[in-house]
Amino acid sequence: MNDVSCLLAGLTRLLFPFLLLVIWRRKTGALLYPALVAFLVTVPVFIVAGGIRSGFSQDDLVLFHLQTGLLFGIFEEGGKYLALRYALESYDSRENAVTYGIGHGIWEEIGAGLSCFGLIGTGNAAPDILPVNLFFALFGTADVIALTVLIFYGIRTGRSKVMLPAAILLHALSNAVNGMFSFSLPITAGFSVLMTACLGCAAYRCWTALRDPYEEEL
Repeated sequence: MNDVSCLLAGLTRLLFPFLLLVIWRRKTGALLYPALVAFLVTVPVFIVAGGIRSGFSQDDLVLFHLQTGLLFGIFEEGGKYLALRYALESYDSRENAVTYGIGHGIWEEIGAGLSCFGLIGTGNAAPDILPVNLFFALFGTADVIALTVLIFYGIRTGRSKVMLPAAILLHALSNAVNGMFSFSLPITAGFSVLMTACLGCAAYRCWTALRDPYEEEL
């Protein structure tokens, strides 16, 4: 039964962002190209950041997770900024920014999905692997999208000097806490709910502030 749960958990992590991308495309008419760019940017970002992380000492786990969180915060959010600011300058809409966020999340979900598949036949999977992975697929993707909206808002409003560092630090905090308390599902799940709620509120305020004037007439 655990093997079936591993399979379903893996499929959930792999398919969820693609399903979300299709729904978003149909609902808003956003282009798919930003998602492709996001994926192409995220792959080398994770490879380079992962290589740097491999050199970190794990003698002090708290310091290790703080360093790792900040490292990936800088690389991931910095990559988003550069892509949205320069590579996707011609796709300057809040809908396409969300599409970029979903594309960024696809790479993370692929890694999580393959990890679930890797547990098949080992007997090491937790009994609740399916609901746990569904939970983190939902909240993890929401966080990625929210941070992307914050960065896009900074670009559109000329406030990147504030919004980019804020996104980096929030990303770093999330990674560090989840890493340090990976042994406790209640702590990491509770923190994820709190973080997503805060990021969601901030992203919604930025989203509404970016509404084009003509939308008020529709």
